[in-house]
Amino acid sequence: MIKKSRLFLAGACVLALGIFVLDSQGLLNSREAVAQATGYPAAGVRAGVYNDGQAALWDLNITDHFHYFGPEQRARGYKPTQPINFSHVIHVQQNKMECQYCHWSVGKASYAAIPEEETCMGCHGALVAGKSEQGKKDIEKLKDYYNRGEPIPWVKVHVMPDHVKFNHKRHVKAGVSCQECHGQIPEMEKVERVSSMKMGWCISCHREKGASIDCLTCHGHR
Repeated sequence: MIKKSRLFLAGACVLALGIFVLDSQGLLNSREAVAQATGYPAAGVRAGVYNDGQAALWDLNITDHFHYFGPEQRARGYKPTQPINFSHVIHVQQNKMECQYCHWSVGKASYAAIPEEETCMGCHGALVAGKSEQGKKDIEKLKDYYNRGEPIPWVKVHVMPDHVKFNHKRHVKAGVSCQECHGQIPEMEKVERVSSMKMGWCISCHREKGASIDCLTCHGHR
């Protein structure tokens, strides 16, 4: 019985490994296909992330999932389901839209801000319709929220503690790219958190770039 159990376990492991390899190859091929069709260089969602998203070498993903270290919303890999499906692949890669066309306040204010419904309706109100059935449904949801005068209840992905004061405008003007913190958003069908954004991660970046590490820089007034 024990020998059979071991053989079954070994077989299951081999099968799982095979599925993983095939799935990885399929993902790779799909990314390459998109890259060829759009001219966008497929780099992987973590490409360009500062220090691979880690606060330190021992900053393991598993530590994010213990309550002592913080809630799930602040863990790398956090990818919540949104009220409306929004694909950055379609908007950035296929339609060649610049980040600041929608996130227009990122270089002017403390907050990056989620685009207003008016910004979305500027394109989708009359000119742009969804090509797929799911796309058409999502645009109808957008129009329903807009017509009712209700904000879309987007789920925040990059959640930070209330005592952290992060000024997007200062970082953009200092030449920090979006990808250093957020990864390759243009390759994400669903936005996920690829960096720990822990204190040690921020401080090490400040030290490397010669920025202030005074407490009030991040914990003081904006």
